Amino acid sequence: MVFGQPHLCRNIRLTTINGHNVALYRHLNKDEESIVMKQLLRLTLTVALLLCSYTLSAQVSFSVDAPSPIAVGEAFRVEFKVDAEPDRNSFTAPGFEGFDVVAGPSVSTGHSVQFINGHQSSSYECTYTYVLIATSAGKHTIGSATVKVKDKEYRTNPLLIEAVTETKSKAEQGQNPENLVGKDDILLRLKVSETELYKGESMRASLILYTRASIDNIDNVSIPPFDGFWSQELSFDNTPTRVEYNGGVYEAYKLVEMLLSPQQSGAIVIPAAKLTARAQVFVESKRNRNIFFGGHDIYHVTRQLESPPVSIKVKEFPAGAPASFNGAVGSFKLNAKMPNSQIESNSADQIELTISGSGNLKFLSAPRVLLPESFEVYDTKVIDNIKVTSNNTSGSITYTYPFVARSPGEFTIEPIEFSYFDPSTGQYHTLATEQATIRVLDDGSVSTTPIISGGGLTNYATTMRQLDRDIRFIHTGKLAHRAAASFVLSPSYWLIMVLCASIFIVVYLLLRKRIRDNRNIVARRMKRADKVAVQRLRMAERSMKEGRRHDFYEEMLRAMWGYISDKFNIPVSNLTKETIREELYRRNVTATVAESFCDIITRSEEAQYAPSAEGEMDEVYANAIDVISKIEEAVKR
Repeated sequence: MVFGQPHLCRNIRLTTINGHNVALYRHLNKDEESIVMKQLLRLTLTVALLLCSYTLSAQVSFSVDAPSPIAVGEAFRVEFKVDAEPDRNSFTAPGFEGFDVVAGPSVSTGHSVQFINGHQSSSYECTYTYVLIATSAGKHTIGSATVKVKDKEYRTNPLLIEAVTETKSKAEQGQNPENLVGKDDILLRLKVSETELYKGESMRASLILYTRASIDNIDNVSIPPFDGFWSQELSFDNTPTRVEYNGGVYEAYKLVEMLLSPQQSGAIVIPAAKLTARAQVFVESKRNRNIFFGGHDIYHVTRQLESPPVSIKVKEFPAGAPASFNGAVGSFKLNAKMPNSQIESNSADQIELTISGSGNLKFLSAPRVLLPESFEVYDTKVIDNIKVTSNNTSGSITYTYPFVARSPGEFTIEPIEFSYFDPSTGQYHTLATEQATIRVLDDGSVSTTPIISGGGLTNYATTMRQLDRDIRFIHTGKLAHRAAASFVLSPSYWLIMVLCASIFIVVYLLLRKRIRDNRNIVARRMKRADKVAVQRLRMAERSMKEGRRHDFYEEMLRAMWGYISDKFNIPVSNLTKETIREELYRRNVTATVAESFCDIITRSEEAQYAPSAEGEMDEVYANAIDVISKIEEAVKR
């Protein structure tokens, strides 16, 4: 028997009462009870995790794998895999309706043990392999296979395989290796997601190699320039896939993927891409049979491939565009942060507009903001957070309009509008902010002394004041006058007139000469822009060889900014990446080259204060020389 209530106790002591063993418990206080509860909870969780781990490790995976699509008459492998040791003779194959079984089942097993950080893990796999041939075209289903592991049965899911009848042009018969690779066995195609779209809309272009031969090398890849498009190279999965194309079954290898956005309307033709592919062919050997190659000799067949040109129709925007439309294409939202409703005169504030969404964000222009005349407006600040994906360009751009309210009063800021064209609906949309009212209070710096004008009091000084070194308020006192009639037509008067005329002629001639000299200087600067850039690049190369990373990227920035400034006679202070792109497009420089030029500037700016490997400096240096050379060629044309 037990004395005490049935809750947590400790210090068990056995005693004998009336000939019976009795367990005596001492009740715990609250603190002791809490500690014991935590220990029990911890123990329970540990046991639960161990049980879950054991359950997960005890799960068995049984799956089937086969290629699809396949060609009628083509031999292919079907593999059934189980990751635990099956019971003896427990595997049951499905029915292979629509297929002939050429070989199988072939059974292979594998067992591996790994030690990582003192922890041991092991894996086991058993594979049953069949070789099948499709007897007819169409979609055929491989049924479920079953296997038993420790007397428990597992089953695969049915697998659908599509068989197609190839319209393959047979290669010429004979032992000549060149005749064993048909003209349709290796194809190069530029696949585009859209062939008709609006100006500024995005599409995806993929350069794909289709092959029914064994390719062991690709060389001399020439990518089309994509003239007329803004282009951005995308990352992609280069794992080959099995596809049906042009009536045949091919292995498809994606070589390049680009995001393109047309910058002009009308028909744009993307020229052919080119490459050299080398295929392996096996010819039955007339010599002694080789035990390794099964009595065949290996030859290489080279093919020069060229993709057909692709024509893209770029539609112009429909009529009826809003006045605030400035070429934005996509789907966007507008968020605004307006200034405070009450500020003091001579104090600064700002309007902040954020445009977010997907579309041609990189080509948006800042919305027009109209502020009262008494507001002193400063340069607009732009911060972008743009991400390029496989389908579009998305993110946000924030425009900040700083200003200083100079005069007191109550002012109204009209709604700020932003319009865009949505290609999915074919309609324009206009977004607008709310109308804002700002009350500017007098900060006490304005003089209110009344000034007598005519017969009444006019308080001019309420709107005029001296700002630091600005023009002072006009003097309203009396001006002194003196007679000058006696001076006119006197000898001194004529002497002064002659001197003024002489000075005017000399200054005029000097200015004409200076204008001619300036023109010559500008022409020389534009002509020698590439040579000056090369000199700066040599200085950057010297810094790179000496390991002075910061100096290298500083010289690279001077070379790139200075080259554009000298070449197109644009002050460096007026240069931005957008103006560089626009100027290069206007000079018939391809979008790829323009984007590469801006990319070098971006990488140099980021690398000045970030770690960078020596190999990256080599790459930036080589790319800069290549881009400048291409710009020179384009401008000379």
